[in-house]
Amino acid sequence: MEESKLKEASAQFVKKFSSGIQNTTVFIKKRIKKIASIGTGSSYKHISTRRIVNKRRFYITCSLTVLLVLVSLFVIFSGRAYAVKVNGVEICKVRSQKEAEAALKALKHKYQEKADSEISFTSEVTYQKTRASSKEILKDDALVEALSKNVQFKVQGCSLYADGNIIAVLKTKKIAEELLKEIQERSLAGADRSKIKEIGFAEKVELKDEFIDASEIADKSEIIDFIIKGTNEIRTHEVKSGESFWSISRKYNMSLSDLEKANPGVNSERIQIGQVINLIVPKPLISVKTVETITFTEKAEFDQKVEFSSSMYKDETSIRVKGIYGEKEVVADVTKVNGIETGRTVLSEKMIKEPKTQIIVKGTKEPPPKKGTGTFSYPARGSITSGYGMRWGRRHTGIDIGAPYGSPVKASDGGKVIFVGYKGGYGKLIIIDHGANFVSYYGHLSKYSVKVGQKVYKGQKIGEVGNSGNSTGSHLHFEIRKNGVVQNPANYLK
Repeated sequence: MEESKLKEASAQFVKKFSSGIQNTTVFIKKRIKKIASIGTGSSYKHISTRRIVNKRRFYITCSLTVLLVLVSLFVIFSGRAYAVKVNGVEICKVRSQKEAEAALKALKHKYQEKADSEISFTSEVTYQKTRASSKEILKDDALVEALSKNVQFKVQGCSLYADGNIIAVLKTKKIAEELLKEIQERSLAGADRSKIKEIGFAEKVELKDEFIDASEIADKSEIIDFIIKGTNEIRTHEVKSGESFWSISRKYNMSLSDLEKANPGVNSERIQIGQVINLIVPKPLISVKTVETITFTEKAEFDQKVEFSSSMYKDETSIRVKGIYGEKEVVADVTKVNGIETGRTVLSEKMIKEPKTQIIVKGTKEPPPKKGTGTFSYPARGSITSGYGMRWGRRHTGIDIGAPYGSPVKASDGGKVIFVGYKGGYGKLIIIDHGANFVSYYGHLSKYSVKVGQKVYKGQKIGEVGNSGNSTGSHLHFEIRKNGVVQNPANYLK
């Protein structure tokens, strides 16, 4: 509808313009003919008078002609204007396109001074010829104000990317570089810089100058903690008397490893009363990666040689010559991410002390049947330190065999293991069912070598001597029961 009206107005304008030119031309021709006719029809005697009159008339006629032409041109061109459109929507009218462009330039300069940065208009500004009265025309400050309300823009900032994901937008590249430097400084606080040969980031970090909305620009001091921790949440605990990393982790339902990750610079073995412990496990958006060269000494593994013996059962082994670890000096590059080691590359190794080969003897003899024989052998080597019967006003239900801590305990007879675990005064206990209503007890152990349900043969190692439960020293408490009634082991041992 608007387009058809515009075409109609344009046609009328062309018609009026052509008519005005034509009328002016006809008028000029008539005036010239009239002047000419006056000149040729007069007598010679009145030539002087006529010349004066003709000159006056000629000048008047020309002046009127020029005036008419100027008035016609003013009428024709005085209404010419341009409609200014933003994203296709008309916002105002101007006399010339240059006026609007100058106003846009002034507006851009104003925005750049305010933002202290380059800006880019994101709205599309177009112009369309039209006609308008003086009252409809905007110019100067009014034109700039109209454009500022309708034209959108973006400012130039520096976007920080990590592995292709935008992390933050800073005002300038310089501020972004300062932010990255501060992240590194915080991560390396307390570290020995003399050993570090590379400092970088675990992620692919990029800085890009881009035009963005001014509202997206972050303040460096406000965004840095979020980048380092991955969260703005703060949760802490003040260490109290008797507390440890283990008890604190249990209190807050955290794993010990997570609590250690939350406090990378804290020695978990030496926390102090009043010390503030962080409870938030950081998940940094950007991680600091370092490579440092270190020299350290580590064990050199010894070789192992196996020999065979027909005097031992197939499932028995013993050490004839104990292996001794050697020592070697190692130079390696250690890679750490946020202070936690993630890998190391060995650069060189130098043997300081040669290791000694260990010799193991393995049995080849077939073991006896894994069932009761009806006879019992001593379960450990050592002297009987306390016999069966009354002791200190109470009945001692077995015998105690004194033996070094960690020495082997063997099944007194073949059978099936029916109990492995901790039980009252017995401490760590193993019970074996030998059949024929016989069971045996092995108490105060330090270690188990069998599990419930396992079948064992007579003389098979089932555990090691210890000092658990109600015990005054390293020894084995041994019992034999028949039909659930304790027996004197001395009557069965051979």
